[in-house]
Amino acid sequence: MTHKYESSTEFEARLDKMIQTQKLKPEYKSLLLEIAELGEKADANGLISGLGWSVDANNVVLDEYEIMNSSGNLLYLIISEARKYLENLIEDLG
Repeated sequence: MTHKYESSTEFEARLDKMIQTQKLKPEYKSLLLEIAELGEKADANGLISGLGWSVDANNVVLDEYEIMNSSGNLLYLIISEARKYLENLIEDLG
């Protein structure tokens, strides 16, 4: 999800800057944009409590994503699995 104060355009610009500074692999950008959109829907429907990516000691984004489900349990997934998990949650809404 984007920060509460951040628009989708601002989030995309932040990801672009992270790519330029080598804090984010370019191939993660589209996945993170999708996850942000899906995460906002899942959060709005009470399906999750929060989510975020993992970084190393140098603040480089890792291929790890954390999702807190509605029960407060943390799920640790790779980025592509996080997207699929959120897609399935949204699909189950009907």
